Amino acid sequence: MGQAVPFKQTKLKRFLVRHRDGLIALAILGPMIFWWLVVSGFPTLFGFILGFFEWIGIQGQPKFIGLGNYIRFFEDPQYYNALWRSVWMGALVSGVTLLAGFGAALLMNMPLFGKGIYRSIWYIPAVTSTVATTQIFNILLDPNNGVINNFLKSLGHEPIIWQFSTGWSVFWIVVYSVWKGVGGAALIWLAGLQSVDVSLYEAAEIDGAGRRQKLRYVTIPGLKPIATYIVITSLIGAIQIYEQVMFITGGGPYGQTEVLVFRIYRDAFWDFNLGMAGASSLIMAVIVFTVTVLYYRRSTKADRSNTIPLKKGA
Repeated sequence: MGQAVPFKQTKLKRFLVRHRDGLIALAILGPMIFWWLVVSGFPTLFGFILGFFEWIGIQGQPKFIGLGNYIRFFEDPQYYNALWRSVWMGALVSGVTLLAGFGAALLMNMPLFGKGIYRSIWYIPAVTSTVATTQIFNILLDPNNGVINNFLKSLGHEPIIWQFSTGWSVFWIVVYSVWKGVGGAALIWLAGLQSVDVSLYEAAEIDGAGRRQKLRYVTIPGLKPIATYIVITSLIGAIQIYEQVMFITGGGPYGQTEVLVFRIYRDAFWDFNLGMAGASSLIMAVIVFTVTVLYYRRSTKADRSNTIPLKKGA
Protein backbone atom coordinates (compact mmCIF):
# COMPACT_ATOMS: atom_id res chain seq x y z
CA MET A 1 0.00 0.00 0.00
CA GLY A 2 1.18 3.53 -0.76
CA GLN A 3 2.17 5.96 1.92
CA ALA A 4 -0.78 7.98 3.26
CA VAL A 5 -0.76 11.71 2.56
CA PRO A 6 -1.23 13.82 5.72
CA PHE A 7 -4.67 15.44 6.00
CA LYS A 8 -3.24 18.95 6.52
CA GLN A 9 -1.15 18.65 3.36
CA THR A 10 -4.13 17.61 1.22
CA LYS A 11 -6.24 20.41 2.72
CA LEU A 12 -3.52 22.95 1.92
CA LYS A 13 -3.26 21.59 -1.63
CA ARG A 14 -7.03 21.90 -2.16
CA PHE A 15 -6.92 25.45 -0.82
CA LEU A 16 -4.10 26.39 -3.21
CA VAL A 17 -5.90 24.88 -6.20
CA ARG A 18 -9.23 26.53 -5.32
CA HIS A 19 -7.76 29.98 -4.73
CA ARG A 20 -5.00 29.85 -7.33
CA ASP A 21 -6.16 32.92 -9.30
CA GLY A 22 -6.70 34.97 -6.16
CA LEU A 23 -3.25 34.12 -4.82
CA ILE A 24 -1.61 35.05 -8.12
CA ALA A 25 -3.49 38.37 -8.11
CA LEU A 26 -2.43 39.00 -4.52
CA ALA A 27 1.20 38.28 -5.38
CA ILE A 28 1.05 40.77 -8.26
CA LEU A 29 -1.00 43.50 -6.56
CA GLY A 30 0.35 43.05 -3.03
CA PRO A 31 3.52 45.13 -3.50
CA MET A 32 1.53 47.85 -5.26
CA ILE A 33 -1.05 47.96 -2.47
CA PHE A 34 1.71 48.11 0.14
CA TRP A 35 3.43 50.95 -1.74
CA TRP A 36 0.15 52.86 -1.98
CA LEU A 37 -0.44 52.46 1.76
CA VAL A 38 3.04 53.78 2.56
CA VAL A 39 2.98 56.68 0.08
CA SER A 40 -0.71 57.70 0.15
CA GLY A 41 -2.84 55.66 2.52
CA PHE A 42 -1.12 56.27 5.86
CA PRO A 43 -0.27 59.94 5.09
CA THR A 44 -3.93 60.55 4.18
CA LEU A 45 -5.09 58.96 7.43
CA PHE A 46 -2.51 60.94 9.38
CA GLY A 47 -3.67 64.17 7.71
CA PHE A 48 -7.26 63.33 8.61
CA ILE A 49 -6.27 62.89 12.26
CA LEU A 50 -4.18 66.08 12.22
CA GLY A 51 -7.26 68.10 11.32
CA PHE A 52 -8.64 67.60 14.84
CA PHE A 53 -5.54 69.01 16.54
CA GLU A 54 -3.87 72.37 16.91
CA TRP A 55 -0.22 71.70 16.18
CA ILE A 56 2.09 74.63 15.50
CA GLY A 57 5.62 73.52 14.71
CA ILE A 58 7.21 70.10 14.69
CA GLN A 59 8.55 70.48 18.24
CA GLY A 60 5.25 71.69 19.72
CA GLN A 61 2.72 69.44 21.39
CA PRO A 62 -0.51 68.69 19.48
CA LYS A 63 -3.63 69.92 21.26
CA PHE A 64 -7.00 68.33 20.53
CA ILE A 65 -9.52 70.99 19.44
CA GLY A 66 -12.18 68.85 17.76
CA LEU A 67 -13.77 70.58 14.75
CA GLY A 68 -12.02 73.90 15.43
CA ASN A 69 -9.84 73.78 12.30
CA TYR A 70 -12.79 72.81 10.09
CA ILE A 71 -14.92 75.63 11.47
CA ARG A 72 -12.09 78.09 10.91
CA PHE A 73 -11.81 76.96 7.28
CA PHE A 74 -15.33 78.21 6.54
CA GLU A 75 -15.00 81.34 8.68
CA ASP A 76 -11.60 82.58 7.48
CA PRO A 77 -11.84 84.30 4.06
CA GLN A 78 -8.34 83.28 3.02
CA TYR A 79 -9.39 79.61 3.04
CA TYR A 80 -12.79 79.64 1.40
CA ASN A 81 -11.56 82.23 -1.13
CA ALA A 82 -8.64 79.93 -1.94
CA LEU A 83 -11.12 77.09 -2.40
CA TRP A 84 -13.25 79.21 -4.73
CA ARG A 85 -10.19 80.13 -6.80
CA SER A 86 -9.29 76.46 -7.08
CA VAL A 87 -12.80 75.68 -8.33
CA TRP A 88 -13.18 78.38 -10.98
CA MET A 89 -9.57 78.35 -12.14
CA GLY A 90 -9.64 74.55 -12.26
CA ALA A 91 -12.88 74.59 -14.25
CA LEU A 92 -11.40 77.14 -16.67
CA VAL A 93 -8.19 75.14 -17.15
CA SER A 94 -10.12 71.90 -17.54
CA GLY A 95 -12.57 73.33 -20.07
CA VAL A 96 -9.93 74.91 -22.29
CA THR A 97 -7.70 71.82 -22.08
CA LEU A 98 -10.51 69.47 -23.07
CA LEU A 99 -11.57 71.61 -26.04
CA ALA A 100 -8.00 72.13 -27.24
CA GLY A 101 -7.22 68.44 -26.73
CA PHE A 102 -10.31 67.41 -28.70
CA GLY A 103 -9.31 69.68 -31.59
CA ALA A 104 -5.76 68.29 -31.53
CA ALA A 105 -7.15 64.74 -31.47
CA LEU A 106 -9.23 65.43 -34.58
CA LEU A 107 -6.06 66.58 -36.34
CA MET A 108 -4.11 63.54 -35.09
CA ASN A 109 -6.82 61.23 -36.41
CA MET A 110 -6.40 62.51 -39.95
CA PRO A 111 -4.33 60.41 -42.39
CA LEU A 112 -1.22 62.63 -42.25
CA PHE A 113 2.34 61.72 -43.19
CA GLY A 114 4.53 61.18 -40.12
CA LYS A 115 1.58 61.28 -37.74
CA GLY A 116 3.54 59.31 -35.11
CA ILE A 117 6.08 62.11 -34.82
CA TYR A 118 3.28 64.66 -34.80
CA ARG A 119 1.56 62.90 -31.90
CA SER A 120 4.82 62.64 -29.96
CA ILE A 121 5.43 66.40 -30.30
CA TRP A 122 2.02 67.12 -28.80
CA TYR A 123 2.84 64.95 -25.80
CA ILE A 124 6.29 66.41 -25.06
CA PRO A 125 5.02 69.13 -22.65
CA ALA A 126 3.34 66.49 -20.46
CA VAL A 127 6.66 64.76 -19.73
CA THR A 128 8.82 67.85 -19.28
CA SER A 129 9.83 69.12 -15.85
CA THR A 130 7.39 71.65 -14.39
CA VAL A 131 10.19 73.44 -12.53
CA ALA A 132 12.23 73.91 -15.71
CA THR A 133 9.35 74.94 -17.96
CA THR A 134 7.91 77.42 -15.46
CA GLN A 135 11.33 79.06 -15.25
CA ILE A 136 11.26 79.46 -19.02
CA PHE A 137 7.86 81.13 -18.65
CA ASN A 138 9.30 83.46 -16.02
CA ILE A 139 12.12 84.41 -18.42
CA LEU A 140 9.53 85.21 -21.07
CA LEU A 141 7.52 87.29 -18.57
CA ASP A 142 10.41 89.17 -16.95
CA PRO A 143 9.25 92.82 -16.57
CA ASN A 144 12.66 94.24 -17.53
CA ASN A 145 14.30 91.98 -20.09
CA GLY A 146 11.56 89.47 -20.84
CA VAL A 147 11.10 88.34 -24.42
CA ILE A 148 7.45 89.45 -24.54
CA ASN A 149 8.14 92.89 -23.05
CA ASN A 150 11.09 93.41 -25.37
CA PHE A 151 8.77 92.63 -28.27
CA LEU A 152 6.22 95.15 -26.94
CA LYS A 153 8.96 97.78 -26.61
CA SER A 154 9.97 97.20 -30.22
CA LEU A 155 6.38 98.00 -31.22
CA GLY A 156 6.43 101.20 -29.18
CA HIS A 157 4.31 99.93 -26.27
CA GLU A 158 5.02 100.22 -22.58
CA PRO A 159 6.23 97.04 -20.86
CA ILE A 160 3.70 95.16 -18.73
CA ILE A 161 4.50 94.06 -15.20
CA TRP A 162 2.59 90.81 -15.42
CA GLN A 163 3.09 89.88 -11.75
CA PHE A 164 1.15 92.96 -10.55
CA SER A 165 -1.95 92.21 -12.65
CA THR A 166 -4.46 89.64 -11.42
CA GLY A 167 -5.95 89.17 -14.88
CA TRP A 168 -2.62 88.58 -16.57
CA SER A 169 -1.45 86.28 -13.76
CA VAL A 170 -4.53 84.09 -14.16
CA PHE A 171 -4.12 84.20 -17.93
CA TRP A 172 -0.56 82.89 -17.83
CA ILE A 173 -1.42 80.20 -15.28
CA VAL A 174 -4.18 78.99 -17.61
CA VAL A 175 -1.92 79.18 -20.67
CA TYR A 176 0.81 77.16 -18.98
CA SER A 177 -1.64 74.58 -17.57
CA VAL A 178 -3.29 74.08 -20.97
CA TRP A 179 0.10 73.83 -22.71
CA LYS A 180 1.14 71.22 -20.16
CA GLY A 181 -2.02 69.10 -20.29
CA VAL A 182 -3.32 69.33 -23.83
CA GLY A 183 -1.08 66.51 -25.10
CA GLY A 184 -2.35 63.95 -22.62
CA ALA A 185 -5.96 64.99 -23.20
CA ALA A 186 -5.47 64.76 -26.97
CA LEU A 187 -4.15 61.19 -26.80
CA ILE A 188 -7.11 60.06 -24.68
CA TRP A 189 -9.54 61.76 -27.06
CA LEU A 190 -7.69 60.09 -29.94
CA ALA A 191 -8.17 56.66 -28.37
CA GLY A 192 -11.88 57.43 -28.12
CA LEU A 193 -12.08 58.58 -31.74
CA GLN A 194 -10.43 55.39 -32.96
CA SER A 195 -12.83 53.25 -30.93
CA VAL A 196 -15.94 54.57 -32.72
CA ASP A 197 -17.37 51.95 -35.08
CA VAL A 198 -16.40 52.77 -38.67
CA SER A 199 -19.65 51.27 -39.99
CA LEU A 200 -21.57 54.10 -38.30
CA TYR A 201 -19.70 56.64 -40.42
CA GLU A 202 -20.43 54.57 -43.55
CA ALA A 203 -24.13 54.45 -42.68
CA ALA A 204 -24.14 58.20 -42.08
CA GLU A 205 -22.54 58.82 -45.48
CA ILE A 206 -25.20 56.68 -47.15
CA ASP A 207 -27.84 58.85 -45.47
CA GLY A 208 -26.15 61.94 -46.88
CA ALA A 209 -24.55 63.24 -43.69
CA GLY A 210 -21.71 65.73 -44.03
CA ARG A 211 -18.71 66.23 -41.77
CA ARG A 212 -20.59 68.32 -39.23
CA GLN A 213 -23.50 65.88 -39.09
CA LYS A 214 -21.15 62.92 -38.63
CA LEU A 215 -19.30 64.78 -35.87
CA ARG A 216 -22.53 65.69 -34.10
CA TYR A 217 -24.52 62.49 -34.48
CA VAL A 218 -21.81 59.81 -34.66
CA THR A 219 -18.50 60.99 -33.17
CA ILE A 220 -19.70 62.89 -30.10
CA PRO A 221 -22.24 60.23 -28.95
CA GLY A 222 -19.58 57.56 -29.46
CA LEU A 223 -17.18 59.47 -27.22
CA LYS A 224 -19.48 59.57 -24.16
CA PRO A 225 -17.70 56.79 -22.23
CA ILE A 226 -14.23 58.26 -22.78
CA ALA A 227 -15.59 61.77 -22.18
CA THR A 228 -16.78 60.78 -18.70
CA TYR A 229 -13.33 59.51 -17.81
CA ILE A 230 -11.37 62.43 -19.22
CA VAL A 231 -13.67 65.09 -17.73
CA ILE A 232 -13.43 63.53 -14.25
CA THR A 233 -9.64 63.13 -14.34
CA SER A 234 -9.17 66.61 -15.81
CA LEU A 235 -11.32 68.21 -13.12
CA ILE A 236 -9.47 66.38 -10.35
CA GLY A 237 -6.10 67.47 -11.73
CA ALA A 238 -7.16 71.02 -12.51
CA ILE A 239 -8.71 71.69 -9.09
CA GLN A 240 -5.42 70.60 -7.51
CA ILE A 241 -3.22 73.00 -9.51
CA TYR A 242 -0.27 74.03 -7.43
CA GLU A 243 3.13 74.00 -9.13
CA GLN A 244 2.31 76.56 -11.81
CA VAL A 245 0.89 78.92 -9.19
CA MET A 246 3.92 78.51 -6.96
CA PHE A 247 6.56 78.99 -9.66
CA ILE A 248 4.84 81.57 -11.92
CA THR A 249 2.98 83.90 -9.53
CA GLY A 250 3.78 82.68 -6.01
CA GLY A 251 0.12 83.25 -5.17
CA GLY A 252 0.32 86.91 -6.11
CA PRO A 253 -0.50 89.61 -6.72
CA TYR A 254 -1.58 90.12 -3.11
CA GLY A 255 -2.82 86.55 -2.80
CA GLN A 256 -5.27 86.86 -5.71
CA THR A 257 -4.03 83.63 -7.36
CA GLU A 258 -3.52 81.67 -4.16
CA VAL A 259 -5.33 78.37 -4.65
CA LEU A 260 -6.19 75.89 -1.90
CA VAL A 261 -3.31 73.46 -2.48
CA PHE A 262 -0.85 76.34 -2.34
CA ARG A 263 -2.53 77.52 0.89
CA ILE A 264 -2.13 74.01 2.35
CA TYR A 265 1.55 74.04 1.37
CA ARG A 266 2.03 77.40 3.09
CA ASP A 267 0.32 76.22 6.25
CA ALA A 268 2.33 73.01 6.43
CA PHE A 269 5.83 74.10 5.38
CA TRP A 270 5.96 77.87 5.89
CA ASP A 271 3.80 78.49 8.95
CA PHE A 272 4.05 74.93 10.35
CA ASN A 273 0.32 75.00 11.12
CA LEU A 274 0.02 71.26 10.64
CA GLY A 275 -3.49 70.91 12.06
CA MET A 276 -4.96 73.49 9.66
CA ALA A 277 -3.14 71.92 6.71
CA GLY A 278 -4.61 68.53 7.60
CA ALA A 279 -8.14 69.92 7.90
CA SER A 280 -7.88 71.79 4.59
CA SER A 281 -6.58 68.65 2.85
CA LEU A 282 -9.50 66.58 4.09
CA ILE A 283 -12.07 69.21 3.06
CA MET A 284 -10.56 69.38 -0.41
CA ALA A 285 -10.53 65.57 -0.72
CA VAL A 286 -14.22 65.42 0.25
CA ILE A 287 -15.13 68.12 -2.27
CA VAL A 288 -13.21 66.44 -5.11
CA PHE A 289 -14.75 63.06 -4.26
CA THR A 290 -18.26 64.53 -4.11
CA VAL A 291 -17.91 66.35 -7.44
CA THR A 292 -16.54 63.19 -9.06
CA VAL A 293 -19.37 60.97 -7.80
CA LEU A 294 -22.09 63.47 -8.74
CA TYR A 295 -20.72 63.97 -12.26
CA TYR A 296 -20.30 60.22 -12.78
CA ARG A 297 -23.83 59.48 -11.58
CA ARG A 298 -25.26 62.23 -13.74
CA SER A 299 -23.42 61.04 -16.87
CA THR A 300 -24.38 57.39 -16.34
CA LYS A 301 -27.98 58.39 -15.58
CA ALA A 302 -28.13 60.29 -18.87
CA ASP A 303 -26.81 57.22 -20.71
CA ARG A 304 -29.44 54.98 -19.05
CA SER A 305 -32.23 57.41 -19.91
CA ASN A 306 -31.19 57.35 -23.57
CA THR A 307 -31.33 53.54 -23.69
CA ILE A 308 -34.36 52.15 -25.49
CA PRO A 309 -35.93 49.36 -23.38
CA LEU A 310 -36.51 46.11 -25.23
CA LYS A 311 -39.99 44.64 -25.27
CA LYS A 312 -40.53 41.16 -23.91
CA GLY A 313 -40.26 38.54 -26.55
CA ALA A 314 -38.31 40.84 -28.87
